[in-house]
Amino acid sequence: MHALECGAGPAVLALHGQPGLGSDFSELAGLLERDHLVIAPDRPGYGASGEEAIGIAEAARRFAAFVEERALAPAVVVGHSFGAGIASLLAATYPSSVRGLVLVAPVGVARALGVPDRLVALRGAGEVMAMGALSSFGVLLPPLRRAGARAPAPLGEWLSATLPDERYREVAAAAGRRVWRSFVAEQRFLLDEIRAVEESLAAVRVPTEVLSGTWDLVVRPWSAAAVADAIPGARLVTLPRAGHLLTRDAPEAIALAVRRVEREGAR
Repeated sequence: MHALECGAGPAVLALHGQPGLGSDFSELAGLLERDHLVIAPDRPGYGASGEEAIGIAEAARRFAAFVEERALAPAVVVGHSFGAGIASLLAATYPSSVRGLVLVAPVGVARALGVPDRLVALRGAGEVMAMGALSSFGVLLPPLRRAGARAPAPLGEWLSATLPDERYREVAAAAGRRVWRSFVAEQRFLLDEIRAVEESLAAVRVPTEVLSGTWDLVVRPWSAAAVADAIPGARLVTLPRAGHLLTRDAPEAIALAVRRVEREGAR
C-alpha cells in the first residue's frame, strides 16, 4: 500500500476523501511528525494504490488489518469526508485497532445524500458526469479563482474556501480515467452502505472529534453535527469561514484535535 509516511511515535492513520491522495495530509503530517508516526495511504482506487476502489466495510476491514500487521494498533484515525465514513466504521467494528477518531467533514448520515449523489451513482450517466466534472477542473478553476480574487468579501473568501485546489487537478491528471471510475464506484458504495455506517456510529467507544466548516457545501454543517450527535461523547468543532477542504485550509485544527483525542484516550 503506497503511503505518505513520516515521523516516529504513536501512530496516526489518515484516510483521504473522494477523490484524493494520501499526500492531501502532508501539512497535517508536518505538524505531527516530531512526536507521531503519520501514515496516509493512497486508498484503493487512487494514486499509486494499484487497486480498484472498494466499499466502506471492506476498506474498514483492510485498514484494521493494516494497523495490526504493522503493529500500529491502537492508532488515532483521521478521516476526511468519505474517508471519515471508513474511519467511523473501523472504530465501531474493530475497536482494538483505534485509540481515537478525528472525523473531518464526515459522511455518515443517510438523509444528507441528495439527488446529485444518486445521479452520480447511476450506471452510465454517473461515469459521464464524473468524467466531465473532474476533467473540467483544468478549464474552470483558473477563471473561477480569478473571479474569487476580484470578488468582494465574503464572496471571495467563500470561493477560496469552497473551490478544489490544484491538488485535485493533479489527482485527475495523474490517474486519468481511473480517478473518475473510482469516484463513481465509491459513490455507489456510499449509497449502498451509508445506513450501515450511520447505524454503527452509536457503537463507537473511543474519544472522537468531528470538524466542520461553516461554508462546507459538500457535507453540510448540520450533517456533520448529526454525526457528532450520534457518537457517544463526541465533540463537535465548527470552523468559521472554512469549506470542505479542511485538510488544506485547517490542518492546525486537525492536529489539535488529534492531540486532544489522544490525551483523552490515555486517561
